Amino acid sequence: MHVEDIKAELRKKWGTLAALSRHLGKNANAVTQTLATPGYSVPTELAIAEELNRKPCEVWPDRFEHDGTPVSFRVDRIPSRSSDADLRRNGVAA
Repeated sequence: MHVEDIKAELRKKWGTLAALSRHLGKNANAVTQTLATPGYSVPTELAIAEELNRKPCEVWPDRFEHDGTPVSFRVDRIPSRSSDADLRRNGVAA
């Protein structure tokens, strides 16, 4: 679904996105942040899908697998520079 379609359906039901956030017991900006940022809050994404009476993978096909598991947005980082210990081993002052 497009983000604006999600917002429209939620606003029809709750009036404001902040009202839904408060209903969920979250910060007033939680729903807005969740809609804007993939992986911001998986529990809030699941609650939004439940409010829309849809499966999470129907609402966010890029955020959830068909079995309902969230897609990981973590990036495996590889250090691009030598550590200080490597520099000392080569005889270069750190």
